[in-house]
Amino acid sequence: MTVISDQPSQLSLDEAHSRIQALAHGCAEHPAVKNAFYDMWIAEELTADEVELVAKNFYERVRRTPIRIALAFLHMEDITARAETVENLYDEMGHGDPAKAHSVILRDFLESLLSRMRGHAVDLATVKAPVLPSTLRLIEESEKVFSSPYPQEVCGALLAQEWHAYPQLVSLYEGVRNYRRHYGFEEFHEQCEFFYLHIGATEKEHKVHSLSTAARACSSPEDIEQLEKGFATYLDLLAENWAEIHSVLRPS
Repeated sequence: MTVISDQPSQLSLDEAHSRIQALAHGCAEHPAVKNAFYDMWIAEELTADEVELVAKNFYERVRRTPIRIALAFLHMEDITARAETVENLYDEMGHGDPAKAHSVILRDFLESLLSRMRGHAVDLATVKAPVLPSTLRLIEESEKVFSSPYPQEVCGALLAQEWHAYPQLVSLYEGVRNYRRHYGFEEFHEQCEFFYLHIGATEKEHKVHSLSTAARACSSPEDIEQLEKGFATYLDLLAENWAEIHSVLRPS
C-alpha cells in the first residue's frame, strides 16, 4: 500500500540554489532587461528634455534602493542572509561616507550631464520633467513586496533587483557614451563613477549574495513558489516603468 505523506517535500540547500540560479538567469530575457527603451537609449542621443525625463524617473526609484534593502533585512529570518543583506546596504550607503552613497553619485552624474546639455546648472529636484505613474507605482508596490510577511517573497524581489541591475547598468552606460562630446576625454570617465562602480564589482557581488540569501530561505517547492512570486512582481514593475518612459518619449 502506498502511503501519502501530508508533509511537504523538502529541498536541500544545493537543490534550492540550483533552482533559484536558473530562475535568476531567466531574467535576461524579461522585458525589464530587454526592451525598446534600452534599444533607443543606446542607438541615439536624446534631447535635453528627453534626458531630463529619463534622469528624473530613474533617480526617483534608484534613491529608494537602500530602503528596499533595509525592508528586506527586516523581513528575513536567516542570520547569514541578514548579514549578506547588511553588506549590500553598506555598499549602497557608500561604506558610511554620504558623498559616496550610490544615489548621491548617480545624482551628481545626472545633474552634471543635464547642466552640460542645458548650458547652466541643473538641480534634479527642480527639473520640470514629471515623475511618471509607473515610477510611483514601482516605488510603492516594490516596497510592499520587500515588506512581505513571507521571507521567500522578499528574497525573490531582492534577487530580481540584483540580477536585473547588472545588464540594466551595462545598457544605460552604453547609452551614456552618446553624450561624451559634452565632456573632456578623461573628464567623461571621471563622471561615470556610478556605472564603473557597479559594472566593475559591486553588482557582481550583490548577485552572488542575493542567490545565497534566496537559497537559504527556501526549503520546499512551496517556498520556491513564493520566491518566484516576488521575483516576477518586481521585474514586471520594472518592465512597466521602462515601457511607459519609452512610450512618453516615442509615442506610437
